[in-house]
Amino acid sequence: MVIATGMLSGPTGAPEKRLADLNAAHMAASFTINTIGPALALAHFSQLLPKNEHGVLAVLSAKVGSIGDNRLGGWYSYRASKAALNMLLKTASIEIARTHPKAVLAALHPGTVDSALSAPFRGAQIGRRPTDAARDLLAVLDGLQPQDSGGFWAYDGKRLPW
Repeated sequence: MVIATGMLSGPTGAPEKRLADLNAAHMAASFTINTIGPALALAHFSQLLPKNEHGVLAVLSAKVGSIGDNRLGGWYSYRASKAALNMLLKTASIEIARTHPKAVLAALHPGTVDSALSAPFRGAQIGRRPTDAARDLLAVLDGLQPQDSGGFWAYDGKRLPW
């Protein structure tokens, strides 16, 4: 199962370029959609993982949620909400491994995808087709083993830093 939620901009605002642009309503909406919703889905759907068989539960994260890879700054609410999602996934993977030793939990970075999320920021069409992104992410998930659980993976199979 892949929990695929995400909001970068919306009725509460656009991604903040500067610290002075922080907006409480936009930050709360970002955390609600990008972190809290997926965390609750993870809590409920993880119970459906088979106890003694291979099972996979993944969340769509974003490379900009990597603290170790942040070189540009900006996008405060989105970055922080995806970083929080990554921490929840990692923590859940430790707990779930105790009772579901063959389970894999993974955070996935799909790359820039031609979607409603990226539309306001891409100008001319850029990004990968959604079908290509889905195919690549499923291939990554197919290759993960229980020892990979709790990791953060890009669409090309490379492990990303937290």
